[in-house]
Amino acid sequence: MAEEDIESEAVVEEAKGGPGKKLLFGGMALLLLVAGGLAFMFLSPGAPDEAAGDQPLAAASKPALYTSLHPPLVVNFDDMNGATHFMQITMEVMARDQNVINAVREHTPVIRNNLILLYGNSVYEKVTTRAGKEQMLADGLAEIQSIMKERIGENGVEAVYFTSLIIQ
Repeated sequence: MAEEDIESEAVVEEAKGGPGKKLLFGGMALLLLVAGGLAFMFLSPGAPDEAAGDQPLAAASKPALYTSLHPPLVVNFDDMNGATHFMQITMEVMARDQNVINAVREHTPVIRNNLILLYGNSVYEKVTTRAGKEQMLADGLAEIQSIMKERIGENGVEAVYFTSLIIQ
């Protein structure tokens, strides 16, 4: 009889935890349903991608290709007080088409020349700030895209990056 009492106590203890377990399992099931719905929504092809068109999606799916504008560019420029400073810049150009990368390599002398002229007009107080450096990248990208448009008929270059920037 003692064994029966122990078994009945265990059944009573399981019954006490019953509603909590049901709530826990119900919550887990709800969480799985929500996660499945979100996965379906993000992974299934939908109207937003189709409305955007295939062209940008196809371009973004190509891997990024890089080429360097070696050797580093060296320019001298002034600060607001007239003191001369020097800047050494190593840059990488990014495109998604090998033909554009080849064109950048082919026209590197023109690109380097124009960037040296562009960055030679810099002002020390501006280029030492993050905003000034970001503006330099934007201006450099616009200059390179202009050269590519003139030389090969398309911009092609998507971005430029500093891989080294020394300002003295």
